[in-house]
Amino acid sequence: MGHFHRLIGATQIAMYPFDPALDASATLKERFVWVLFMGALFFILYGAANQYASLNSHPSIFMEWERHIPFVPSFIIPYMSSDVMFCIAFLLPQSRLELRILALRVLFIVTLSVLIFTVFPLQFGFEKPKSEEYQWLFGLLSADLPYNQLPSLHISFAIVLWMSMRSHLKNVFLKYAVALWLWLIALSTLLVYQHHFIDLPTGALVGGAAVAMIHQNSKVLNRFTTPRSLKVGLYYLGAAVLFLVAAFAYHSLLALWLFLSMASVAIVYAFGLNHLIAGESSKASLWQWIVFAPYFIGTNLSWRWYKQKLPLMSHVEENVYFGRHPSQSEYDIIRSLGISHTINLALEHQINRSALEQTRIPFLDLTIPSPEVLHRVVMMIEDKKENGVYVHCALGLSRSVMAISAWMLYRGYTMEQIEERLNTIRPAYVKSKYIYVALNLYQLHLNELPVSDSE
Repeated sequence: MGHFHRLIGATQIAMYPFDPALDASATLKERFVWVLFMGALFFILYGAANQYASLNSHPSIFMEWERHIPFVPSFIIPYMSSDVMFCIAFLLPQSRLELRILALRVLFIVTLSVLIFTVFPLQFGFEKPKSEEYQWLFGLLSADLPYNQLPSLHISFAIVLWMSMRSHLKNVFLKYAVALWLWLIALSTLLVYQHHFIDLPTGALVGGAAVAMIHQNSKVLNRFTTPRSLKVGLYYLGAAVLFLVAAFAYHSLLALWLFLSMASVAIVYAFGLNHLIAGESSKASLWQWIVFAPYFIGTNLSWRWYKQKLPLMSHVEENVYFGRHPSQSEYDIIRSLGISHTINLALEHQINRSALEQTRIPFLDLTIPSPEVLHRVVMMIEDKKENGVYVHCALGLSRSVMAISAWMLYRGYTMEQIEERLNTIRPAYVKSKYIYVALNLYQLHLNELPVSDSE
């Protein structure tokens, strides 16, 4: 098919523009979703460690001179404002790369600190004085139990947030005001009797490590993700919250495992870490089964429920088919059609075994893959179609539809022709905006390829 036809196809889907470049400005919606995701993740992990520590008494580490530190009720204002500064840092206009750097640094300090809180829990060593002032703020603070001491997350956050915010504060007065306020937040940790002195330098060490280790050249930041991935990640965080509540309510290790697994899946979605769930050419490793087994089992049960209601496969043209993940007995049907190779896009399906030669491409469900990965699938279809190829995801409704649609774009079909064909052969397919965004990005990718690579 000619390059001219692909340019025509581009005009059919340009109604869903999205610039995935790392140096592009992150949209307000994208920044807001990052606030929700990272805020929820912080409170879930921090709260879990705090509740765990409350199950037993723990030692305190402080020096006698700290008993002479004055208790200053008014410093509850800067102390409680840390969450506000957290939100502001994410909501400030910035590039997508800068936003991801901030998010990854926050993930680093929260994960490391919570691990320390869990393995080496400490508690505040002496009684906090009663205060008649700012009672409502101290009432909110009372929900934060006197654990999670070393390192101080307020200090770590102050460092990471300042490193992110300082380049976006163009007004000199505002920049100095923010710097001063972050110092007040750091000081407040001592003056409202929330932390002992040793928590401050250790918090600074963790924050400094996050800044030193995570920067614009960090490879993990270059992984392709979109706000759609964050949105789906939020769903898994919601499930994690339910399991966390159940873990503490019923003292259930099973619920705790489910919580950790769902939180891990959420992080994978948010940061595009597809490879952590499973590799391309092999089954999940032992450690991946330990972390993600609930995810594997849950998606398998979902597949078993829906597969009875959905047709196995649909014929596109020539020797190209697509559809849902086949059961063992259904591979006989696939073989009878002369198909010799399958392209498996369902990385979460680790229980099902393939009875044919297959290539696994790690697509996360309900998300937008990078145009480069989508083109890799397209070229694999081109390479394998002579001997018959079957492209499948879990249910044959979105990921495989996306891949086949991209292949049809490559072959010169317009979007109207693709939609007409899909409505004929698989009318139940997902008709969601994110699929059109993915195809729009792929069309633009095709247009930028040299003719020799795209023919």
